[in-house]
Amino acid sequence: MATSNIRIKKVCQWCGNEFEAQKTTTQYCCKRCAEHAYKERKRQEKKKITETLDSLTARENKIIQLSGRDYLSVAEVAQILNVTPRAVYNLIYRGTIKAYRLTSQWAVIKRADIDAMIEARPYERKPKATALANDENGEAISEFYTTKEIIEKFGVSNSWVFAQGKAHNIPKVYHRGKTLWSKSHCDRVFTAKPETPKEDDWISYSDVRAEYNLTHDQLHNYVKYHGLRRRKVGKYTYILKSEIDAILRPPTLK
Repeated sequence: MATSNIRIKKVCQWCGNEFEAQKTTTQYCCKRCAEHAYKERKRQEKKKITETLDSLTARENKIIQLSGRDYLSVAEVAQILNVTPRAVYNLIYRGTIKAYRLTSQWAVIKRADIDAMIEARPYERKPKATALANDENGEAISEFYTTKEIIEKFGVSNSWVFAQGKAHNIPKVYHRGKTLWSKSHCDRVFTAKPETPKEDDWISYSDVRAEYNLTHDQLHNYVKYHGLRRRKVGKYTYILKSEIDAILRPPTLK
């Protein structure tokens, strides 16, 4: 086989000496340097595997130690769930898990609340994508809203759409990763005037913060994210006690 007449000046990746190569992919000046480089790569791969295994073992031991504690910090909960602390804070702000603020920079979470959160939210497999749905009379539904269209038309939040869909059993289908809702049912549900709550059903922001040990920003995030009804009386803001209790009351294990 004929050799190339091309000579390319390169620097050996192992010894650092300059040499002439016949191919652009050549990295070493001789066989000895190539063998040394190969052995070094294998040593580094073995070292990386050992460090990874040691790291996993240390993490498992840490989780075992945390499993016996009743109260955990946000960082420790993040280790148990294998997520970032920011993800844990998002769960707290959404009301998915309850936290207790002891100081301005110290919050703890009960281990029992973590187990309750997981038990209350089993994985539910969505039905296969379909474009067919029937109403109460068994007639096929042909007109649908997307979730985004409902939010824009009726001025409600994303969570409120799914909450009302579940409460009123609105027929829905799944198409290309989107949820489609029956148009006629949505028009009837979201345009209906809600029943006027009684005076005893309203609770002030200050009372909610005192009862659930929340900051003003946390409570505001709950109200905004879940689309809770509220009213303003003078300088005080009130929300429905039943709605905030449904979010912040810890789930009951069966």
